[in-house]
Amino acid sequence: MSLHAHTPSSTSRANGRPLAHALSMLACVAAFGCGATKPHATNPTAPATSQAAPPREAPGYRDVKAKGFRAPLPVAELFVPEGFRAPDDGIVPLCVHFQGGAKAAAENFMRSGQRGVLIASTLSGRSGAFSTPYREPAAFAQLLADGERALSQQQGREVKFGAISISFFSAGYGAVRELLKDPTWFARIDTLVSADSMYATVVAPAVRAPRIEDCEGFVRFAQAAARGEKTFVVAYGMYPTDYASTSETAALLCASVAGKWTQCVTFTERGVPIARESHVGSFHCYEFAEATAGIHVDLLYFVPEMFTRHAR
Repeated sequence: MSLHAHTPSSTSRANGRPLAHALSMLACVAAFGCGATKPHATNPTAPATSQAAPPREAPGYRDVKAKGFRAPLPVAELFVPEGFRAPDDGIVPLCVHFQGGAKAAAENFMRSGQRGVLIASTLSGRSGAFSTPYREPAAFAQLLADGERALSQQQGREVKFGAISISFFSAGYGAVRELLKDPTWFARIDTLVSADSMYATVVAPAVRAPRIEDCEGFVRFAQAAARGEKTFVVAYGMYPTDYASTSETAALLCASVAGKWTQCVTFTERGVPIARESHVGSFHCYEFAEATAGIHVDLLYFVPEMFTRHAR
């Protein structure tokens, strides 16, 4: 699984938009004041919290909880937990996951406390492999329609998807970035959970800040979450990349909501140490101070806990 998940963007044609100008200022704040190695100057770090270290679990699961019905979809798989019955009104909550494999996505889903069913993408590769299929908004609509058809057949009656939550890992952000550009999907998505995902092209070789054109939808979603209109949970490690890393894009998100950092000596349920965290409304960000390939994979398995902490 490659850590180099970003496909560099082409030169933007969006120059001159008021929102882009405002967000460019946030990029500067993120680069110089709210970066991954120190808190924003106007939002000092709160006192540290601590807990005893539990044993650290290796990535993956020893037991299988994802038992149920599976149906292949174009570039995805529908998973319906064993014993699931749609509500009387036929409106079913949906979780969609991008990158990491359908098996891991289903195991995470069963541990996340989410209601409803899962559509797990079977795409793989760099971010372009995820963004290209969803540049047309109708593509995601077709995926949901295919999922509704398969679920209706399995349930023996017509059902429709209701609230949508999306989790994404590594290069999976490429699909989510495209969806957030469309007002219809931006409005329908209630929750985003980012597991060491979201990369961007840098402003310039000498300016280590994410290009705003690559991050605009995520920033708008973070601000909506800070107002309590959405939920956005972000976790990232410190693995360096030539392009803007997950720590640098997370710094931009935190700057966009004036996030304050709390230093931690705490751990995930799987025993992975959390370095610090920031919470503003329903925007939640977790930093893991390790810069290894291992932490990247560890954070895929932090997805269930991100849901249970903030988006059950």
